[in-house]
Amino acid sequence: MQQSEALTILDAGANAFITGAPGAGKTYVLNEFIARARKRGATVAVTASTGIAATHIDGQTIHSWSGVGISKVMTANLLKRIRSRRKRQIGGADVLVIDEVSMMHAWLFDMVDQVCRAVRRSPEPFGGLQVVLSGDFFQLPPVSRSGRDNDLIAANPEFQASRAAYAEAGKDPEGFVTESLVWPELEPVVCYLTEQHRQDDGQLLTVLTDIREGAVSQEDHEVLAGRLGTGPEPGQVAVHLFPVNRQADSLNDLRLSQIVEEPHEYMATQTGDPKLVERLKKNMLAPECLQLKTGAAVMALRNDQDHQYVNGSIGKVKGFTPRATSKAKGGWPIVAFENGNTVTMKPAAWEMMDGDTLLAAVNQVPLRCAWAITIHKSQGMTLDAAVMDLRRTFAPGMGYVALSRVEALDGLYLQGINEHAFLVSPEAVILDSRLRANSQAACARLADEGSDSFTKQAIGQAEDEFGQDVLF
Repeated sequence: MQQSEALTILDAGANAFITGAPGAGKTYVLNEFIARARKRGATVAVTASTGIAATHIDGQTIHSWSGVGISKVMTANLLKRIRSRRKRQIGGADVLVIDEVSMMHAWLFDMVDQVCRAVRRSPEPFGGLQVVLSGDFFQLPPVSRSGRDNDLIAANPEFQASRAAYAEAGKDPEGFVTESLVWPELEPVVCYLTEQHRQDDGQLLTVLTDIREGAVSQEDHEVLAGRLGTGPEPGQVAVHLFPVNRQADSLNDLRLSQIVEEPHEYMATQTGDPKLVERLKKNMLAPECLQLKTGAAVMALRNDQDHQYVNGSIGKVKGFTPRATSKAKGGWPIVAFENGNTVTMKPAAWEMMDGDTLLAAVNQVPLRCAWAITIHKSQGMTLDAAVMDLRRTFAPGMGYVALSRVEALDGLYLQGINEHAFLVSPEAVILDSRLRANSQAACARLADEGSDSFTKQAIGQAEDEFGQDVLF
């Protein structure tokens, strides 16, 4: 499906799932639709499955927006509290956008649906909101709960009843959102984008496509082998991607210590509930104590309202403002970004809201040292150049996420790779063929019947005539 076709379907008011390979324009379509909808006067709730992903789209987590928070079970008391606190926010929305749904569990998707129906007092899926999802199931899957609270949750009667419903429906609550109980009823139109907008010779995209299809060839191995042992040019900033935090932190600390200069230190300030503050700190990527020196490689962690940089922009610290002109010890960092812009970086706020009420906030200079970052935290970013050792990848999709962070093969520098790097979720491979088929059917329908056939009323009529398998 082309981007223009997807936008036509979204503008018609259909619930939709935007997906496709890296470089297909998922983010562009999402942002263009949000802008169009708001221009028409619609209230659009922009959310994502994780705090990191939410910062990429200037939104908030779905947990925060829905009021579900860290709860794993919907109880009567929780629902009552949400109905009193989220009435204006959820009731006043027209469109709900959820980005990076590949990292969202089926059970959470169903909890948000339950919340929307209750708050909006509507039996329709998500209380009648237009639901627009975006993501790629070949990327990192949902993270399962740790064992610490499993026993406590399992003993909850509401949890037991919920899991019984999944078992009866033959669904996996820990699986992708397509395993949710509401998915067949929501019936999102699949918009599988197939255009490619990356300026690449095609070799890297071919490798990524073959990984998606579970058909990695000898030629793919040879293409990647050609990048083994390569490294960035002197002076070029290239982010090192690692499977675990320990490796990334060690390299950043080492590189910073090698710069012979006293560090400039920036401590985060905070306000609000301590537990909520800790959650913000975990998701915002900016360290609580940021240390920088002239010459340090840095990464922007927020989008700039003046469009001088975006989340993931790479640059170098060129110096610091005079101490007298700022409250920062030694002045604010001046960063020369690789896009050509030089910007004085001042603190930004990471906030957790309950409607119009501020629950917690952390203020910090939106930078981190960028010699290294984990693959998990890089998801959703686009990097000009990256150095990676994929011999220690341990989760399905981890190698795919790392390789797809760069736009072109000449920005990929490999220190090592093994077969584990080519692993993706078997469920994603099976699901992908269904998604492609449903997207093709949607394209044919758009051509034959026009955009009016994608209004909610028209989709409902199609379900009555053909059954629940029309689009998925």
